[in-house]
Amino acid sequence: MIRTLNKMEIEGNYLNIIKAIYYKPTANIILNGEKLNAIPLRTGTRQGCPLSPLLFNIVLEVLARAIRQEKGTKGIQIGSEEVKLSLLADDMILYIENPEESIRKLLEIINNYSKVAEYKINLEKSFALLYSNNKLEEREVKNTISFTIATKRIKYLGINLTKDMKLTH
Repeated sequence: MIRTLNKMEIEGNYLNIIKAIYYKPTANIILNGEKLNAIPLRTGTRQGCPLSPLLFNIVLEVLARAIRQEKGTKGIQIGSEEVKLSLLADDMILYIENPEESIRKLLEIINNYSKVAEYKINLEKSFALLYSNNKLEEREVKNTISFTIATKRIKYLGINLTKDMKLTH
């Protein structure tokens, strides 16, 4: 996390304070009323720390920037803007045209991010919804990615997104 914050040009007193808070972090567990030995935390942010959501978002922004700047990945056009992703808290949704061309590069970016930031994408909570009528293209994408392909809809931030582009509750 500290390396990633450095890349985002967070330095000086701010970085020193974060380093002090996150230097050798531990978690304590109370089992049946008895406090167990502290467990060292190796990665991530501290649960319950007021800084954690902000730090997570700063670190996630590194991935978002890498995706936005990737020339080989085409997002969708909304007005005059090309949109590749949306972020809210720890949720990300990608809007990608030509997934058969873009997906490998995206997976490479995500894999590199995971190594540098020491965060992993939870593939069990990751879904793809393909807006395509091309069965061959869908099969190729399914063979490329390691997460679930939703066949009819996905729920994103409490909203059902469906293949027919209608919102349902």
